[in-house]
Amino acid sequence: MNDTTLNFYRANSEEYAADGSAPNPRLFTFLSQCKPNGRVLELGTGGGVDAAAIIENGFKLDATDGSSELAAIASLRIRQPVKTMLFSELDANGVYDGVYACASLTHAPRHELGQVISRIYRAMTENAVVWASFKAGDEEGLDALGRYYNYFEQSQLISLWQASAPWKKIEIEAWTGGAYDRKPTEWLAITAMK
Repeated sequence: MNDTTLNFYRANSEEYAADGSAPNPRLFTFLSQCKPNGRVLELGTGGGVDAAAIIENGFKLDATDGSSELAAIASLRIRQPVKTMLFSELDANGVYDGVYACASLTHAPRHELGQVISRIYRAMTENAVVWASFKAGDEEGLDALGRYYNYFEQSQLISLWQASAPWKKIEIEAWTGGAYDRKPTEWLAITAMK
């Protein structure tokens, strides 16, 4: 994650964390595909809303965020530590039954994303599932708030995931939704099984 993106989340952590109170509705489909009561890694916990729902649904959660300020806020919400960690620092091997990355990997520099996906694959157990959402488009750059995004078209995103690890299955979904900046947003999400 680049410095301007991290600086945005550091400077606006309280406002950002207070922005949502309901978990992502797609979270529950992801959880239903994971081993019951399994261990889940969340990349980009933000304010901890989805993290709280993961725990409430009986999973063991390792929550992470690149912003120490957001990690502190989420730690209070979920009553357990949230690790401050960049995607490139993930070094687990075969421990997670699920990896959840809601609107977080979309901030990873495009040239680093393949390696991040490979790290996610290594961190997962056999038959584990990863769910990751991205803003749709065909370029990379900063938004009006100064946050970096790697925008992808569906075919580009699938190709990148296929090239980064030997997944058993990859699916993609698309929808129009909202975002923190209150603008209509085209979203893509990958669901992949190891």
